[in-house]
Amino acid sequence: MEDTKIYYQYYKDEKEDKIAQRIFFIFVFILLLFYAMLFITNIVFQQNYRYITINGCSMQPTLNPDPVIINGNAVQDGVYLKLTQDVTYNDIVVIDKTEENDSTPMTVIKRALAFGGDKISIARVPVEGQARSSYRFMRIKNGTNNLEVIYEDYIKSYDLWDLDYSILDNGVEYESFFYEQFIEGEQTTEYMVKGVGMVKFYQVQEGHIFFMGDNRTGSTDARMTGTEPITKVVGKVRAIVRNSTSYQNSIFWWFGRVKEFFVIVWNDIVDYFAWKA
Repeated sequence: MEDTKIYYQYYKDEKEDKIAQRIFFIFVFILLLFYAMLFITNIVFQQNYRYITINGCSMQPTLNPDPVIINGNAVQDGVYLKLTQDVTYNDIVVIDKTEENDSTPMTVIKRALAFGGDKISIARVPVEGQARSSYRFMRIKNGTNNLEVIYEDYIKSYDLWDLDYSILDNGVEYESFFYEQFIEGEQTTEYMVKGVGMVKFYQVQEGHIFFMGDNRTGSTDARMTGTEPITKVVGKVRAIVRNSTSYQNSIFWWFGRVKEFFVIVWNDIVDYFAWKA
């Protein structure tokens, strides 16, 4: 009888050991599978996306609204950039500004506002309900006759922008940088703008993109440097990661990067299968 009890206990212990081993191996397998999937996902992700830290204040308040200075750079936010040249109006884009003989790559991040064939202008227009005028970006999209006088609620401040001096041409006040780059001495087309008069519009060269920073008084953009070929677009912002540069911005500075990484991956999976369906 005693031998039977010993054998039973031995059998029970052996069975429990086998169950524990199976659970352990299943756990290890799932863990390895997870890491393999994460590794493959990351490789695919890096072929289509890039994470970049935003340096500077040209896109305030959209990016780096309250930066800290680290090693002389004003930093706070980062973005996940989708590597594509398929961009549209109001996309935040990164543009390659590297000169031919430069050894160090140079990029800028701005907002896409017009494309080849669009007619554009920047001039003071009356502000409804107020006894003052304000700069407005105006656009006639290629192939249409619809004149858009755009109020951009994302820019840092119209009051700050209005401090820039203007150039008067036939009774119309144009933003100085824009006028000197695109209107003065250039072939333009005039359109009647209510409350302003006949405004001169520049037609964007085919295959080019016109872009500005949201911080209009603190941005060097197409107003000063001219438009760029669409082929210079590196990509467009897919996600903004707040306070993601350093622990000086937030003690959880890394969390946003991880979260947005998985959000983008999940959304791409959903979009892929929705398209297949």
